[in-house]
Amino acid sequence: MKPDLMIVGSGLTGLTAAIEAAERGRQVTLAEAHSRPGGRARSLEAPYRANAGPHAIYVDGPWWAWLERRGLTPPIVEAPRLPSLVRAGGRFGPWPAGLSEAIAALPDEAPAEESFRAWLLRHVDAKTTEAIVGVAFIFTFDHDPGRLSAEFVHQRLRRSLAGGARYVVGGWSTLVDLLVERAAGLGVRIRTGTRIPALPAGPTILATSLATASRLTGDRSLTWPSARVATFDLGLRADGGPDWFRVIDLDDRIYAARYSLADPTLAPPGHDLIQVAAACAPHERKTDAERRVQRLLDQTWPGWRAAAEWHRSALRTDCTGAVDLPGTTWRDRPAVGRGNTLTVATDQSAAPGLLAEVGISAARLALQQLSETGSHDRSLRC
Repeated sequence: MKPDLMIVGSGLTGLTAAIEAAERGRQVTLAEAHSRPGGRARSLEAPYRANAGPHAIYVDGPWWAWLERRGLTPPIVEAPRLPSLVRAGGRFGPWPAGLSEAIAALPDEAPAEESFRAWLLRHVDAKTTEAIVGVAFIFTFDHDPGRLSAEFVHQRLRRSLAGGARYVVGGWSTLVDLLVERAAGLGVRIRTGTRIPALPAGPTILATSLATASRLTGDRSLTWPSARVATFDLGLRADGGPDWFRVIDLDDRIYAARYSLADPTLAPPGHDLIQVAAACAPHERKTDAERRVQRLLDQTWPGWRAAAEWHRSALRTDCTGAVDLPGTTWRDRPAVGRGNTLTVATDQSAAPGLLAEVGISAARLALQQLSETGSHDRSLRC
């Protein structure tokens, strides 16, 4: 049967769009260039089940509610109650005294027109400002979150510290498998290993990156700032390891976590899986970022080099979601609707949300807009 909706890309955005479209009775084909679905939400197979992209899922967000209504919530765990080791102002120690209180005391609203650093300096001292800017790296992945819109960063700062972050047991592929099973059960035809060379003719949702959508459409306006981040994944013997769960380098914009302490299924018994993200300035090389990470590990886990049994690394560009510069908001990003039959739903589209939630919101907006231009169902189900 000829599909009446083509979705290109089977990441979280594409799978969410496919499920909701099929629930409305549409005939959906989902095309995926890779050999298996998931997009950036894939996890490696054992022995080290490292996530390729996202780590935390936010149970206080709209997508979690969407999953709950469909019985699709995966098993999750909280971060273990172990210390965090923080570097701030050149010194290692526990979470800086008074930092949480300083963040909580900030005004409820921040202006979009002003930079986050300039706004902070009107409310806290310079030392506290730089510490808060360093914290903001964790959820923006940007090398200098202080340069971004104050509204953009502040909203995400409050959300990320609200306690809603959880980890998917078994890695994000656990959730992807649930979504794939539901989509297939609803009749969605999932075509892996299928690269789309040109824009499909009928109603289409491009649930890819903005760069891929731009290539397919020839639309050069499909662009928006994102971050550059180097990622390093390590499998180590846990013998004699430190007692921290995470290391947060507020000075050098590095975040490292021993995810296997939260979920032991991610590594073999007696081993740890550590995943590290280091913000990269526009022209910084991966090798330079790797040296920064190695210095941090030398200081916080002596002997890690001898304990390492597996590793991988990558430099990731334009795949960590949108960042909004001063004077812009999510409404200024590339519009989801691109004509009567074409929509573009990405984590850099004009839709609200935190990180991957932007793509989910964009997917639902895409379905709504396609419905309003002649589809079966004109109401967006809650």
